[in-house]
Amino acid sequence: MRIVQVITRPQRRGAEIFAVQLAEQLTKLGHEVIVISLFQGSGELLYTGKFIQLNCRNESKLAFEAPKQLAKVLRDFSPEIVQANASHTLRVCVMARFFGKVTYALIYRNANKMSDFIKNSPKKLLYKYFLSQIDGIVSVSNATKSDLLGFFKISKKPCVVITIGIDEKKLRKLSQTLDSFSKITSYLLQLGSLVPEKNPLNMISIFEKSENQSIKLMLVGDGALKNALIEKVNQLNLVQRIHILPNLSNPYTILKHAKALVMPSSIEGLPAVILEAMALRVPVIAYGVGGIPEVLNKQTGYCVQPGNDKAFIQAIHTCLLSDNTPKLDAAQKLVLEHYTIEKIAKQFEGFYMELRSQKTRK
Repeated sequence: MRIVQVITRPQRRGAEIFAVQLAEQLTKLGHEVIVISLFQGSGELLYTGKFIQLNCRNESKLAFEAPKQLAKVLRDFSPEIVQANASHTLRVCVMARFFGKVTYALIYRNANKMSDFIKNSPKKLLYKYFLSQIDGIVSVSNATKSDLLGFFKISKKPCVVITIGIDEKKLRKLSQTLDSFSKITSYLLQLGSLVPEKNPLNMISIFEKSENQSIKLMLVGDGALKNALIEKVNQLNLVQRIHILPNLSNPYTILKHAKALVMPSSIEGLPAVILEAMALRVPVIAYGVGGIPEVLNKQTGYCVQPGNDKAFIQAIHTCLLSDNTPKLDAAQKLVLEHYTIEKIAKQFEGFYMELRSQKTRK
């Protein structure tokens, strides 16, 4: 099949990283795959195949630059499958259909709970229209699927749950790279964008209240809250214990050496970093939001009731003092049996073939 993976911009964010990994695996399965990014971005995404960066500047909902440019590329490539991977890609991919006459199955990959981001009726109606124009939906978890179908009252659209997958071999290789993080003997790690829904400010508050004074906190990522985080660390006089680092091209060495991955998010789909931590045998402590409880439970880690900071602090305390071997064994087994990129790519391939057949019959 000729397949296009559309991403918002080159950036080290879950939706974009997974789209590139999926494209690589689909290529290995014998398909012709290109990746197209819509807007300018400085993030480093490694893809060995054809990567077209449109570098559009205007992200306004009424701007036609990105849809027109995308439509031209699609006309030239004549794909059978186009997948819009979260964020702006849904809008742009739907609008691109008005500027081109290429017939293909358009799929939207839903990576989060959309109801958490759409807060007014006009926007809801607009996105309901966009969703009506696509041919199929892939949700990253049962929670995100239920949210989308219920929120937009969608009943007749093909919608399946296909989770994220990790490249276990690549992950293991990258995590073995020599670096300075292994010299830091004891730290908790929050890895992800520094944005409100990830709750990094609250993570600092939780960390301040934890009893273990010997452990450090590493916050790795970029985003709108970075300056506020630096200011809060200075105000609390925690400069020696909390370190804020920018996005890393290889975050897996710092992940491998962490005492635990902490994720106090208020909104999530199903974060790849949780599965990566499980594969590397790193304990995970997270609020049970979105699809997280579908993989994280008492057997595989520490799934905390959302918003319960006291329980989160207790989970950190318990994790640091416990023998986590049974949890780590169960978590790693779960990931290797069900969440490798090879198995997930096969599921995407099957859904693509099903939609292509339906499109051909029409």
